[in-house]
Amino acid sequence: MSSYGFDKPLESVKLPQPTAPKQPEPANMASVLQAGSSLGFVSREASPRRKTGPKRTEPQDKITIAGPKRIIDRLKAYCDREGGITYHAAIEALLDTVEK
Repeated sequence: MSSYGFDKPLESVKLPQPTAPKQPEPANMASVLQAGSSLGFVSREASPRRKTGPKRTEPQDKITIAGPKRIIDRLKAYCDREGGITYHAAIEALLDTVEK
């Protein structure tokens, strides 16, 4: 009398049988690393940390400037010529020449 088929006998359900997982073949680690690097994989190991800068001996402040590229490039070139000095050291040296 049921119109949804609940009155029919149940058929047995056949579940898939579990299979043993395949064991991966042991690989030579050097060949694995070579294959990975040839495919472009990069090591996830931590990179060496950079040394911290010198301890500050006086209070610090910060300015952010925007200006013509030619002037900023001149400041960078000056710092490079003077042996890679910092920007604040370059500004201090230029101020010292003006204030004399």
